[in-house]
Amino acid sequence: MSAMTSSGVVDGGGMGRLENLILEDTVSGITENVPAAGLFVLIGAEPHTGWLPDEITRAEYGYVVTGKDFSRHGYPHRGWHVERLPLMLETSMPGVFAVGDVRRGSVKRVSSAVGEGSIAIQTIHEYLSLAQREEFSMPGEGQTVRSGGLAS
Repeated sequence: MSAMTSSGVVDGGGMGRLENLILEDTVSGITENVPAAGLFVLIGAEPHTGWLPDEITRAEYGYVVTGKDFSRHGYPHRGWHVERLPLMLETSMPGVFAVGDVRRGSVKRVSSAVGEGSIAIQTIHEYLSLAQREEFSMPGEGQTVRSGGLAS
C-alpha cells in the first residue's frame, strides 16, 4: 500500500458494511474508488488549552500536566499550596482534574479517555475525602474547605 498525500475521503459505501471509499486528490480534484474494510478517523491532536488559567501547568504544545508527571520534578511550581503531591489526573491547581487527549502523555484514544473519566470520578471522591480531614483552598473561589463546610 502506498501513501496517498493530498487526499481526502469524500464518500464511502458497501452492502451492510464498509467496502469502498471515494478519495479525492485535493490538488487535482480527481476522485478514485478504492476498496476498504475499515476507516480510522483522526480529527487532530491539538489540546486547545489556551483558555485555562495560568495556574494550570502545561507542557509543550499546551498539553496539561497531571498527577505523577509532577513527581518527576517535585511539587508543581505555580498554585500548589498543599502538603501532598497531586492525585492521579489532578492538575497543578488542587481540585482541578484533566482526562483524555488534553493530558500530557495520554494515549489519544476515545476508549482511554472514557476510562480516564471513570477513574477521575473515583479520584474526585478521594480528593473530597481529603477535604473532610484537612483544610485546603478550593480552586478559583478564594474560599477554604473545612470539615463540615466552606469558610471565607
